[in-house]
Amino acid sequence: METSVFIHLCRALAISYLFTCIVYYSHKSWVKGMFYAIGCTLFGVNVFLWLVFHKIISPQIITLIGETNTTEASEFLSTFLLNGKGLLSLFILALTIGIIILAEKKRSLLQIKKAVSKRVINTIVIIASAFGFCHFNIYYQIFSSKAVDDNFFGDMFPYDALTATIYSLHAISITSHQMDYAIKIAEAEKAGTITEKDSLHIIMVVGESYIKKHSQVYGYDLPTTPHLEQEKERGNLFVFNNVVSPFNSTSPTLKNLFCCNSIADGEKWYKSPFFPTCFKRSGYTINYWDNQRVTKSQGTWDFSMNSFLFDKRLCKISYSEAAPEGFPYDDQLITDFENGKKKKNGKYVFDIFHLWGQHVDASERYPHDKFTRFSAKDIRNNAPYMTESKKQDIANYDNATYYNDYVVNHIINLYRDKNAVLVYFSDHGEEVYDYRDSKGRVEAAPGQEKNCLKYQFEVPFMIWCSDKYKALHPDVIRRIKASLNRPFMTDNTCHLLFDLAGLKTIYYRPERDLISTKFKPSKRIVNNNTDFDAVMRK
Repeated sequence: METSVFIHLCRALAISYLFTCIVYYSHKSWVKGMFYAIGCTLFGVNVFLWLVFHKIISPQIITLIGETNTTEASEFLSTFLLNGKGLLSLFILALTIGIIILAEKKRSLLQIKKAVSKRVINTIVIIASAFGFCHFNIYYQIFSSKAVDDNFFGDMFPYDALTATIYSLHAISITSHQMDYAIKIAEAEKAGTITEKDSLHIIMVVGESYIKKHSQVYGYDLPTTPHLEQEKERGNLFVFNNVVSPFNSTSPTLKNLFCCNSIADGEKWYKSPFFPTCFKRSGYTINYWDNQRVTKSQGTWDFSMNSFLFDKRLCKISYSEAAPEGFPYDDQLITDFENGKKKKNGKYVFDIFHLWGQHVDASERYPHDKFTRFSAKDIRNNAPYMTESKKQDIANYDNATYYNDYVVNHIINLYRDKNAVLVYFSDHGEEVYDYRDSKGRVEAAPGQEKNCLKYQFEVPFMIWCSDKYKALHPDVIRRIKASLNRPFMTDNTCHLLFDLAGLKTIYYRPERDLISTKFKPSKRIVNNNTDFDAVMRK
């Protein structure tokens, strides 16, 4: 993180140096005024956003500004700008402008007189600016990118306001183009035929940042999933052993999950049908409860994800009802759904839940008063780089996994007495000091590629069936049991769901259906260009 901050600061200094050169060689006072106006405006907006909302300029912010009408703008200004921290931001901006004006008038007094000091400062500025110019390739990457999910920022959104603004405007342009294409495809989708005679509930639960090897049902040595373990022993839960995610980040994973494309065949998500639309057109009631709809993030990934899943046009044709916002903890989302104030019912129902899961920081993902089961003393990882603090981080992650098990069990209990089948998996994996001194999703170091793929891309994947569903669908149960070790990637999950839902549609491809007798394993390409199985075979 410290390196990223240094890079962004040097780039900001290089931008300032470039603007200074332009002003100096243009000999035009209006050029200087223009650059001051741009700089002060962006600075003022950023200060206001940070003080009031703890955000910076991002695609969401610019989209929000673009969608705001005159009345809303007036209410916004009276509510936020002319109150407390809003007034403080105006004061800081006014003070900054005052300092600039004073500095321009007293420029001669600010000049460094001593030659040695001048040389030292000039050398530092030149070296830092040169380093910043070396990272100007970010602008080429921004304008050459074809998807907002291209992660050329690494782990940190740019702090300098100019780069953030340039990226945000370009991201909105890309997203708008792709969404227009995706909407046209969705609007042209054809209805299928439901073959199920009895009423049926299909449930898809998407977890978050779930390390497969920290799950008790996958052999972890701590009891992190006691409820899922019970369901497995009862014969209701079927655990798949060889499933990977196409990406180690949420937004691109969900885009390829919710559309009928196959990454292995080079198909683009926005050129493929959005499968919930097909379910709804065919007669299913669709409830979508997403706990990540409300976010505190700075905006790159969540802008991309939410602008897709909650596009007003897509919502109208794809969901019968969608929860308007999320909650601090996942079980609050499920309780809200259980209360039934907003959800829709019908003979054929498809309920979709997207959880916070074990998303970083894991210690924020569970109520500590009831779900602090593990502590540092329970962690048996004694690698040389481990400390008490890092062991506590692992314990926090395991507590979040323990809470996630409780949440999934709560969902299961909602359908236990119905004809219901539930598919649960995570959007991607994570790392928490498992095999190296690293937490999160850092790129693999040389020689660690296999472990990196295992922890960041392998995901838990399970199918839970109610007793009633098992009794009515013995053939499906046999096919599930026969497919537990098949190699699969979650971008093809829609075909499994079509099968489980008894939905005959032109979009169904049996060779991509995990439990079909016609299933054919395909290349599992992760992060756009890595052959997962080829790396594992090396």
